[in-house]
Amino acid sequence: MDSYEYCVVDAFAAQPFTGNPAGVVLHADGLSDEQMRQIAAEINASETTFVLPPTQDQAAVRFRWFSPMQEVNMCGHATLAGVHALLEAGRFVTEMREPGAILPIETQAGVLTARTYQQDQPDRQCVIWLDLVRPRLTRKSINQAKLAGLLGTQFEVLDVTRPPQITQDDDLIVSVKGYAELLTMQPRFAELAEFCRQNGIRGVCTTTTATLAATMVAQSRFFAPAVGIDEDPVTGSVHGPLAVYLIENGAVSADRDEVYMECVQAKPGVQGRAGLVRIVATRRDEGQYDVRIGGECVTTLKGQVVSMP
Repeated sequence: MDSYEYCVVDAFAAQPFTGNPAGVVLHADGLSDEQMRQIAAEINASETTFVLPPTQDQAAVRFRWFSPMQEVNMCGHATLAGVHALLEAGRFVTEMREPGAILPIETQAGVLTARTYQQDQPDRQCVIWLDLVRPRLTRKSINQAKLAGLLGTQFEVLDVTRPPQITQDDDLIVSVKGYAELLTMQPRFAELAEFCRQNGIRGVCTTTTATLAATMVAQSRFFAPAVGIDEDPVTGSVHGPLAVYLIENGAVSADRDEVYMECVQAKPGVQGRAGLVRIVATRRDEGQYDVRIGGECVTTLKGQVVSMP
């Protein structure tokens, strides 16, 4: 049988074993959907990117993402990891060195575009930027007291002045008053998973602007037990909508058409992983926002899948 090379890449990480790990299979041709899911379950990162030839003329490459349980429509950190692995393998390196060059990626969420920015420090990895689809946020009517209990906290901890909103990826953004309250949450994952399934929620992003560093706009945690991820260290896709949520709720000054912010997502209690997400939100005339997320990546593991059913 054919063997398949894979690697594990820490995304939104300047150092190994920080940020959010994602598996990457660079040559996934010939794998069935079930085989991709099985490989993702074996790698056991929150998501694994499978790199395939594009089926659309406007794309240079195609990504599919699988959690250990199922295929997902959108994953930001695994996209950055996939781009990093491609460049490290020598693919698209020449093209991406051109000023203003982008890498168009075919996905189930549409054609995404990635680009690189070389930092001033020569020993630092380049920042990979990913243009996301325009966020669509809507109010979500839920029992906040019940949700607070399932998150392992009290209703009084939630910041009701910034009501919960749900993204186009069915992620619920919930604002919390304090930093300590955010970090001490201990969700009841089985019950939270059932609550999310009943309410059409993929995951819950809890966030606060009460950060420890003045340069950081927000700190967040992300729980998605309904899709097999109790807590995700750094969820890229939710940070585009999160930026718009913070701007629209007055947490971030929007006196400029383009707003740059940095957010930290942490995973207390499970290896203490944290990662830095850079976000640029650009307001358009019609009131919508174009969003771009960025981060560094580090490869930590490489191997081969040598046995498949």
